Amino acid sequence: MVGGKIGGVNVFGGGLALYNSAGKLLGGLGVSGDSSCADHNIAWRTRNNLGLDNVPGGVSGDSTRPDNIVNDITPQPGQMEGVSAGGWGHPACSAAATAIAAALPQVP
Repeated sequence: MVGGKIGGVNVFGGGLALYNSAGKLLGGLGVSGDSSCADHNIAWRTRNNLGLDNVPGGVSGDSTRPDNIVNDITPQPGQMEGVSAGGWGHPACSAAATAIAAALPQVP
């Protein structure tokens, strides 16, 4: 990347879209200050408490939590983090953070 421009989209665990009850995108919510797993869990709870979690689609494969954090990275020889089976994987920060994410409220 020396001399090159960074481009594309970077998705972080603490960033979630906000949707009204009609599924219309209203904006976004970003939380940053802890691990990306903790940031995601806090953002998810905040969005749920605001009632802006009417997600029309997502990447997680879980229809009740379609944009939940995906912890599906498996170690591969010669790769630092490994490979995500679904393509959206995130390293597990801790067993506690993974358990919290699995128990987050379902979306409407």
